[in-house]
Amino acid sequence: MGAFRANLMARRAVALQATRNIDRAFDLYGKAYDAGMTDVYALAAYGVLLMRRGQGEKAVEVLKKGTKQPKIKPEYWGHLYQNLGLAYWMTGNLDRALRVYSRIYERLTTASVRGNYGFLLIAKADETGDYEQAVAFNEEALAYDDEDPVILDNVAQLCYRLGDKERAEELFEKALKVRPTQFDSMVYLARIRREQGRDDEARALLQTALEKEYSAFSTVKREAAVELAESLGMQDPQEKKAESSEQGGE
Repeated sequence: MGAFRANLMARRAVALQATRNIDRAFDLYGKAYDAGMTDVYALAAYGVLLMRRGQGEKAVEVLKKGTKQPKIKPEYWGHLYQNLGLAYWMTGNLDRALRVYSRIYERLTTASVRGNYGFLLIAKADETGDYEQAVAFNEEALAYDDEDPVILDNVAQLCYRLGDKERAEELFEKALKVRPTQFDSMVYLARIRREQGRDDEARALLQTALEKEYSAFSTVKREAAVELAESLGMQDPQEKKAESSEQGGE
């Protein structure tokens, strides 16, 4: 099958994804990719689905193929390279992820780019212990858009790391007003609530966080949230649900 027919198949996958038929879209993307698809939008979309399913290495392969296509439309370029940067981060190649985002930031300075680049800089600061660049970049991003939940969470996480728990609390609360189920913000705010002795509120936040489907793009590991929940005498809601299903089937 040639690229033309493979791209037609890929476009059908895009349409399925748009109607939330994710499993069928994923299967069709895979077939189209194996058949030689070159459609940049479809390659970028397939890369995201691969990351969401924990297939980071495959996502890097797919997205790199996208970057090698000729005459990439400007509206697709940012989408493609942002996803590639996240795929590098997901597979443990933080420095390559940062290089990709540095290149993106030369051309695009949207809230989405600032949010992703910001948390990558925080991850690098966690490695080096030097938070100066991460603070400067994320504070500038907050001045650019103080309603974006990812940017709010980034600055809040920095405040938490650097000991300004009061400001961190305010920013996590604001982030959750914008996006009430943002996993990272819920877990961090639960930590703060526990430190304040407000354990019931911490449990409520963790209950909501752990009941939702975990995103591969979260900066907080689900295991860390489960550990915090267990320290508060909670059981992982998903584990509890699985146990109830097993008992119901006996």
